[in-house]
Amino acid sequence: MKNANIQTLAPRPIEPAAAYDNAHQISRDLLQHIELQLDRMLKPDNKALRWTHVRALNLINAQLSEVAALVDETNNARN
Repeated sequence: MKNANIQTLAPRPIEPAAAYDNAHQISRDLLQHIELQLDRMLKPDNKALRWTHVRALNLINAQLSEVAALVDETNNARN
């Protein structure tokens, strides 16, 4: 069997703009979801409030703080 002379197109360089735009929209959607869920959380005067709720909120705050630091770093922002 003879080798066929196969021509291929040169790969086009991948541009990051579309992927960045998609990722940015996902981030905004997640932030909106988080905000809605925070609004649904127990209020301080709710009799069902327990220390486990405080712990959960403190864990959320710790993770959000890490995200905020990463966004600051990405934007070359300084506190």
